[in-house]
Amino acid sequence: MATVSDVLYLNSTDLDGLGLGVAEIVPVLEAMFRLRAAGGTIMPPKIFFHRHGPPFYSSMVSASPKLGFAGCKWQSGDPGNPARGLPYIQGLFLLSEDDTGQPVAIMDAKWITGNRTAAASALAARHLARKDANSLAILGCGLQGRKNLEALKGVLPSLTHCRAYDIVPEREAAFVQEMQGRWGTQVTGTGSAERAVRGADIIITAGPIEQSRRACLLPEWLAPGSLTITLDYDSYITDAAIAAMDLVLTDDYGQIEDARIHEGKFTGVHRVDAELAELLTSGKGQRMNDAQRILVFNLGIALEDLATGVEILKRARARNIGTRLSP
Repeated sequence: MATVSDVLYLNSTDLDGLGLGVAEIVPVLEAMFRLRAAGGTIMPPKIFFHRHGPPFYSSMVSASPKLGFAGCKWQSGDPGNPARGLPYIQGLFLLSEDDTGQPVAIMDAKWITGNRTAAASALAARHLARKDANSLAILGCGLQGRKNLEALKGVLPSLTHCRAYDIVPEREAAFVQEMQGRWGTQVTGTGSAERAVRGADIIITAGPIEQSRRACLLPEWLAPGSLTITLDYDSYITDAAIAAMDLVLTDDYGQIEDARIHEGKFTGVHRVDAELAELLTSGKGQRMNDAQRILVFNLGIALEDLATGVEILKRARARNIGTRLSP
């Protein structure tokens, strides 16, 4: 008879100790998207709802018999938490063995979310950014701003300049001070979303997902050939800017539709040209020339958590890292 196994607990310190960099997660996600295109995954719609104003809860589940695992992430987000000394995102990721359904690991979800989200940006940029892209605009100078600078520099060594903006001036200043010269990139604070975005080759919007949309990013700010990746749904990109794009892609069209129906998001999205899985496997939605303006809604999907979690478990078992919890 099969026996019930211990559950491996991995906190953020454990995960840092694995040495799994953002650059190493990029190919893990690419393999996952290719597996998804081949029909080797299961992913029900994300559950997402605001608690009271901007704070939210979300639950994300997925499975892949070919990977041999299933996973569930439960997390909360609160833009007021940093002022309390707490992370914006908090939660746990539970990994189960697919053959038996047994839970095998519990992991810090903030670490997974932060790293796989930036890796997904890098994956999109690797295939959609102009090869000579050298300037990056970061809107939102929190964890994702930092992780995206690292991830994008890893796939686009030509990036030499980063212009940053945050609605909290102190957060913008701290970002500039910390990231100046990091990854061989000159970082400048702009004090304005427009000054950050105008002329940028790549734009990352990484603000909080709020109940009430505060769209400000206008089409005339976006240079020909630019790539815009939103990590905050459609919170800060205007409907006019969405309509002006030559190509619109996403990591999961079904999640856009679900958010439109249940959360009132994406009312200005009237077409999606391709999902990332289609781009990677068939070339659908690929850049055709250096003048095209391209938008990617990277919503963050459960399969990204699953693929990252499986890689984490492999490394943790190989290096005997983590705490075993007896059933």
